[in-house]
Amino acid sequence: MGKQAQLTSPTAFVAEAERMTNQRDVDAIRGVFASDGRWRCVIDGLETHDTGMEAIADRWRLLCRFMADRDLVVRKELLAATDDQIINRWHGRAKGGARPTGIEVWRFDSGGLVTEQLLMGFLDPRPETSPAVMLGLLVSQPGTALTFARHRFAGRGQA
Repeated sequence: MGKQAQLTSPTAFVAEAERMTNQRDVDAIRGVFASDGRWRCVIDGLETHDTGMEAIADRWRLLCRFMADRDLVVRKELLAATDDQIINRWHGRAKGGARPTGIEVWRFDSGGLVTEQLLMGFLDPRPETSPAVMLGLLVSQPGTALTFARHRFAGRGQA
């Protein structure tokens, strides 16, 4: 996506973002972000921040290598758009049967370049009854896990 193709339409932008992701197009990211753009990514609680084209391109390169190693393929769907913002969700598949999912929020300048992106996702969401999920929550957030379990079991039998 070169500078001629930024934000021509929200649907076209999301389709191009999907293509860039699935084709691991590292060079295309340079035509999407403003030179002082900001990128924030929160995946399974791991948060990264980058500002400026070089830092964003380096992070995108790293993310592309990760996605390639995991054989990650995504589908992106437009949820909402205004003159300066697009929100899309994404669902994917990866090695080992993982079904990653998430949301992206993109903000644009008057020239159609991305000034800010927030990428949020989960690499392998599972149902609340999954022992792996509950164990992971217990290890990482014991207070939250115990409070959730207490309310979940206390609520059984109530209408």
